[in-house]
Amino acid sequence: MPPPRSFTYLEGRARWLAEQGYILFVNRERFQALEDGRRVTDLCSQSVAEIPKGARRQPMLCFYGANKGEITHVARSEVRYSSESGRDRLDMWNHKKLPRAIRVSAISKQLAGPQAWRARKALDGGLCSPSAFNAVMEALKKADPKAFKVADKLIDRRPPPADPTPTRARTNYAYQRDAVATALEIARLPKELFKAPAQLPEGGRKPVKSVFDSDKQMVSVEDLLVLRDYEVADQDWEFVKAQKYPARTFMNGETQLTIVLANKLELEKQLGTDLIYVNETLNAVVFVQYKMFLGRDGEGGYRPDGQLETEIARMDAAATVLAETDVDESCDGYRFGKDPFFLKFCRKLLTHDDSGHVPGIYVPLSYWKRLIKSPEARGPKGGLVVYPETFGRRHFTPSAFVDMIGRGWAGTTALQSKVLIPYLSKIMRGQKGVVLAVESSRIRSEEDEREFDFIQPTVTPPRPRHPGRKRKVIQL
Repeated sequence: MPPPRSFTYLEGRARWLAEQGYILFVNRERFQALEDGRRVTDLCSQSVAEIPKGARRQPMLCFYGANKGEITHVARSEVRYSSESGRDRLDMWNHKKLPRAIRVSAISKQLAGPQAWRARKALDGGLCSPSAFNAVMEALKKADPKAFKVADKLIDRRPPPADPTPTRARTNYAYQRDAVATALEIARLPKELFKAPAQLPEGGRKPVKSVFDSDKQMVSVEDLLVLRDYEVADQDWEFVKAQKYPARTFMNGETQLTIVLANKLELEKQLGTDLIYVNETLNAVVFVQYKMFLGRDGEGGYRPDGQLETEIARMDAAATVLAETDVDESCDGYRFGKDPFFLKFCRKLLTHDDSGHVPGIYVPLSYWKRLIKSPEARGPKGGLVVYPETFGRRHFTPSAFVDMIGRGWAGTTALQSKVLIPYLSKIMRGQKGVVLAVESSRIRSEEDEREFDFIQPTVTPPRPRHPGRKRKVIQL
């Protein structure tokens, strides 16, 4: 009986175009560590030298091996984040072993064309630019057709599928999924921990109520310990805690992220989605309201309606209460502004096929109120409508927004239960979908501490450069 297939979080034949590559050589010890890691999750990472910013978050094929000058494996890869050492982190998945080990010199002999010199330089190890990558693939095809076939199968050049019909259920599913993915990225948790399909699955017998419906680790809100900390004598909070909402806790190191999908209605009956992100470490709460541009590329724009007016009125009521709270004079309490409410405008929401969040435009609610009063927000006939180009450069990109919220530069200045609880309960009693994400720090138990102390390596402190002189301490 063959061994069970290792888990792969991204299928090999999903649409994936690689126009650059990476040549990686590691020692045998590190190679074995990568092998052990990929047997569990199929995902492993390697610290590499910093690559140009234009090459980050771009698909690439990684050819790697344990002996210098010899390639034995190929995998999909991408540099998404920097590593803790100040270098870059190369993430690899969908690993494939080549039929036989192939020498780099054999590939180098087959290189031809004006980019051959660039390709030979890349074969020594490191980033392989698009021009050099094409030359290497052509040379590999000549040197070892079987190895080329294995590598080429990881690249999917099929055209994207036709756009699905924009129904309310599909839209709300995409909103929920994006809110969960965004919360994971704000908490700096691997987005691969959340494995819901990019789009609403078709042909299901039961109506879908949330993106957690197929998640076996989903629990109800009453089972979450993190929400039991809010012991407030408030009928609204008792209402929230009594609900059977689907919830899930994600953990990575000392970071714990609890996500609650607060709505009992089917997706067809929901009126959009809100993301409420609670950062317990920095005492910051951020509210994100989702809206979608019409058309494949947003050419249909977005036209505000009565539903948005109702939502803004509710946010204004919460902002009024927030304004009455005391000013937080601590460093952690510093914020760029007093507006914790944001709007996110999405396009290509129903064709997004990546495991991360949907690219979009983030603007504060206070800026939105100014924008809709300007001539730029008026259509040819004087109607109120905004397009992606209406915002120009005056918006936050997804990466800038995630970094700003994750570092506590925006949001409320204190986690006020008397403000948050009534706001939540009003939304939960209606038809609005809410993704409540609570980031907190895990408290180590005595058993965890003993295990942690056991695995800590013994490090000999360096000898002082100037014996007898007190070392200068810089307080950050």
